[in-house]
Amino acid sequence: MKLKEFSLWAFKLELTEARNFTLFNRSVCAHFERHFEPIETEAIYRVVVKLSDLDERSGITESSSSVLKFYQTFDFNTFNTLREKAKKRYLLDALYAALIRLCDKYGWPRENFDDAYQQVIEDDFVNKYVFRRKSNRKKSLFAEIVCVHSVSSFDCFLVVKDPTGQELLNELSFSEEPDEFLFNERIGDIKWLSNDVLLHHEKDGSELAKYEFDSNGSGDIKAIKSDGR
Repeated sequence: MKLKEFSLWAFKLELTEARNFTLFNRSVCAHFERHFEPIETEAIYRVVVKLSDLDERSGITESSSSVLKFYQTFDFNTFNTLREKAKKRYLLDALYAALIRLCDKYGWPRENFDDAYQQVIEDDFVNKYVFRRKSNRKKSLFAEIVCVHSVSSFDCFLVVKDPTGQELLNELSFSEEPDEFLFNERIGDIKWLSNDVLLHHEKDGSELAKYEFDSNGSGDIKAIKSDGR
């Protein structure tokens, strides 16, 4: 089994406050996951770090259904005084500290965790990535689904470029709460129906957008939304 998922839970906070904390920290945890090279474990695919100000179980691990839970103290008062970027660093450091302790306990290769930690810092905590990239048959147009996972939203963009890298289209397809259960069902896929027609659809097949790319005779290409909007 491969370890590849990580979460931070504020398990003693009131329900609404705990969910807001989770939505905020998911951009950091998902960013770490994206750079983390999964490792083989005996029976663990996910680590949940359970955070609280004070708890007698600090440093204790529990496991069930292939999920490893680790209790760790966390200074919420300090966290709440920080600006957004500093909060992200505070969360990343808390996650990393817990995972390094687990590396020592279970003999996991520390390099994988070190690399992911450094990559998030090098990205300056901006979790932006290309989810899908496809060219038309002629290789004259290249379409990308570009995702930006922030602490307040998950924004999905449809970007189309020519072979030189010039952007012909950059449009927001949708914006959702930074909750994987919501946005993972909407990202879907892109498909070139022809060399000039591009479809972006959700997982259930429903259409998010369709574009036609037409030359105006001067060599320039413009995108026109097929439904006329």
